[in-house]
Amino acid sequence: MFAAALGAGDVACVEMAVPADPAAAKAAVERLRGIAQEHGVAFLLRDDAALAARSGCDGVVVGPGAYGAARKAVGAQAIVGVAVGTSRHEAMEAGEAGADFVGFDADAEIVSWWTEMMEVPCVAALAQADFRRVTVDGWADPQAAAAAIRGLG
Repeated sequence: MFAAALGAGDVACVEMAVPADPAAAKAAVERLRGIAQEHGVAFLLRDDAALAARSGCDGVVVGPGAYGAARKAVGAQAIVGVAVGTSRHEAMEAGEAGADFVGFDADAEIVSWWTEMMEVPCVAALAQADFRRVTVDGWADPQAAAAAIRGLG
């Protein structure tokens, strides 16, 4: 089902929330990372740079202030994105620190401002973002997941 959803459109990256149970996290990362990478899709973990580095993920997405530690953990070649909500200040700090992208909440004013003023790409659930974020609850329904991805184009 995950592979079918990835094949439904042009997907650049998948961000996975890490399950609290370490065994479940390891199993999920191993299974889904391989599928994503086989489809040419970058696979990022949310807030766990150490696990991302250990498990061969393409990178990590962290919160404000965590860029330096994440970059150190995953290395210079991995992707490090910083999710900043709606904070312009934290977004600028992340961009200046070297973040590969900044993630925003769905705030059209901030996303428009960022894309006009900054070179660092942004991710948001808005058409004007450099990269669009789509969320499908649990990805349990294959048709809903594929439809959400097709809806991006």
